[in-house]
Amino acid sequence: MKTKPLIIGVGNPLRHDDGIGPQIIKILRSMQEGSSPYNRQQGNKNSNIVDCKDLTLFDGGTDGLALLDQVAEYEKVIIIDAVQMLAPPGTVKSFTPAEAKINIKSDVLSTHGFGLADMLKLAEKLDIKTKISIIGIQPKDISFGEGLSNEVQTQIPLILDLIKQTNM
Repeated sequence: MKTKPLIIGVGNPLRHDDGIGPQIIKILRSMQEGSSPYNRQQGNKNSNIVDCKDLTLFDGGTDGLALLDQVAEYEKVIIIDAVQMLAPPGTVKSFTPAEAKINIKSDVLSTHGFGLADMLKLAEKLDIKTKISIIGIQPKDISFGEGLSNEVQTQIPLILDLIKQTNM
């Protein structure tokens, strides 16, 4: 298993707030460009992976099943996703897969088809030992269109701080 953490941004940037995960990955990539060498993983079938000095970044899109392959390769994974938590828009929560089962209805956890909840259930059934942390953001608008709502956009600094704290 790879020891540096994998940060996965999940979502569809063509559905407004659902694009928060990929947007965070984009921001982290630009931050890494200025501070450390990075490159796309050579020979990897998934060109959405960027290997940085201290972490690996992955734009996971909306395919929860594809995430499972990546998750299994790492000791520690942080997933950022728009999550239906039945909370006010822009609410940010950090939780583990076990806490997700207790606090959030699995059928509304992700804004995608085979989404985060499904991937977490499958990872558990396959006995994948990766330590997974989830940073969920309650979306305001997941209709078709680009750009984040103000409620979600203003939470980006908090999300970046949570990633840093979780990554320690």
